[in-house]
Amino acid sequence: MENRGQEEHTLIELGGFEDRQRLINGVYLNKLSVREMESLVAISDTFLPSVEAPPDAVHGYVDKFYRTSASMAGTPNLLGGLITERLKHPKVWLIRVTLWLLSTWIGTFIICGFASMSSHFPYFQSFPQVAPHKRQDIVLSWSISYFSLIRMLFRSLKLLTLLVFFSQVKLKGCVSYQYVLGSYPKVVFD
Repeated sequence: MENRGQEEHTLIELGGFEDRQRLINGVYLNKLSVREMESLVAISDTFLPSVEAPPDAVHGYVDKFYRTSASMAGTPNLLGGLITERLKHPKVWLIRVTLWLLSTWIGTFIICGFASMSSHFPYFQSFPQVAPHKRQDIVLSWSISYFSLIRMLFRSLKLLTLLVFFSQVKLKGCVSYQYVLGSYPKVVFD
């Protein structure tokens, strides 16, 4: 059948009615436990830590961008809502189990190995208690791990953290990351 002179339109729906009902002010409800959130904050800040701006940074918003970590921008909360409400992958439960395991010292020791141990008492630490430079080494070791599930965990958490962090629009008093990166949005939400 041929439609001459008429345009065909394709509708792509990015969520059903239930998804819209779960939204509160445009953000999915975060149903992660406090322990899981502590681990998620530590992982998010490991991927996107607060760093010093380069000396040639001209504008103040670039300096603020560099000094903003993932937890300062509210990324773990948004990521927790994304994990509990929006993701519909068969292995999403592994992320939650891993976050819970990383909140305990024994789970951190099982997943991270001897790198999670401290030289002073208490020797065993949970992932949020591990020093930031040691956490970076641990997460880097996940990327080249022999176990495919740990490599998959690294890739999925890194992808989701970066996706949520860099897709946030400008909130009141915060830096618009699109502006700093050079992709100037035509509409800025305040």
